[in-house]
Amino acid sequence: MKMVKIVLVFVLILALCFTITPMSAVLPGGGLEVMFQCTDVLSSSSCNANDATVYVDGVSKGTMVNGLFAIPYENGFSSYRISKSGYNEKSGMIPDPAPGQTTDIIIDATLTPSPSGSGKGWINVHSNVDGASVAFDGVTKGAISSGIFTLEVATSGTPYTRYTVSKSGYVTYDGSISSMPTADQTIDLYAALNPVPTTTPTTIPTVLTPIGGDAGWYAVSCNVNGATVYFDTVNKGTITDGILTVQVYSTGTPYKTYRVEKTGYVTTSESLPAAPTKGQTVPVRVALYPVSTLTTTMQTTAPDNPPGSEHGWIAIHANVDGAKVMVGANSVGVIRNGVLTIPVAVTGTPYSEFTVSKTGYTTTTGTVPRQPASGETVDIYITMNPVQPTPEPTTQSPISLPVIMAGLIGSILLLHIRRK
Repeated sequence: MKMVKIVLVFVLILALCFTITPMSAVLPGGGLEVMFQCTDVLSSSSCNANDATVYVDGVSKGTMVNGLFAIPYENGFSSYRISKSGYNEKSGMIPDPAPGQTTDIIIDATLTPSPSGSGKGWINVHSNVDGASVAFDGVTKGAISSGIFTLEVATSGTPYTRYTVSKSGYVTYDGSISSMPTADQTIDLYAALNPVPTTTPTTIPTVLTPIGGDAGWYAVSCNVNGATVYFDTVNKGTITDGILTVQVYSTGTPYKTYRVEKTGYVTTSESLPAAPTKGQTVPVRVALYPVSTLTTTMQTTAPDNPPGSEHGWIAIHANVDGAKVMVGANSVGVIRNGVLTIPVAVTGTPYSEFTVSKTGYTTTTGTVPRQPASGETVDIYITMNPVQPTPEPTTQSPISLPVIMAGLIGSILLLHIRRK
């Protein structure tokens, strides 16, 4: 009987559990979706919001397709934004669903076109001198920082035709602007600044018209100010404050070699590293060494024609890099990239003998065929051969004592036999 009462009580509790209405309510938004749609052309490929990007709380969720985009509703959704190039952005708040709501949240995604010409573009001005001032049609807009200055322009504004880049101590760069950027477009302009020459040049250098293409720079650093820099045979300027920056274009014929020289110093000439890419700066580091130990007593000349003011070069070509070159008893440098170029004052005592040496190679000596005239280079070509190893002398192995004893015993027996 007691067991029957327990069962009846248990059944009654279960019945109460199924009949009592739960006190907790379903959280709003469970299973709902947020629907972004063009209300006038729903599910149509002609919706002007097609391909527009939909952002929820600043996070991109996807793009509109066929006039529709849907995502599951999540508690905490706050704002939305719909963006497409050529149209005004649309934004607003995502409404909270009502308790027990079963219908999706609908948001009108129809966009309105932006007014014609109201887009924005950008102009990037690249230069090798930070702090240089950038002006458009004579109006200063900013300064170069980390090699670049960016100007935002409205496509509906008055187009610029010229730009200048300037800084104290540098020759101002003046360039033309062939076209303005369209909406969301960026165009690049380049300006290479060179230091103002410290002396007036005797001839006006030819200004080369840019040949088009992307531009980069070689930055030639040197320990001797006033040294002249040549790319191949083209004079690119002089070292000022320890550096000379040279602009090059990727579509132009690349330079192959450089030469840095100054009277009283050993000239350095080597191959250039690979040409820079767009906006890149490639460093070229050069060290010049005095040739005072090589300079002989010059003839006294007038003040306007100082000793050594005219010189030529002796270029010693060898097949072994790192070989040491001596003229007389003076060391003048080593072979690099197959050559060492030695400046020679035309008024000095002529050089006669030279020596080229390196460990592991036979030392080569020779005579300088003639002295170079002013601006002339006399080339000398030599071939260094490896030192042949000295063959080890052939020695006979000593005869062992048992062999000697056996030979003596054999000789005695032979004599004994002959006597018998």
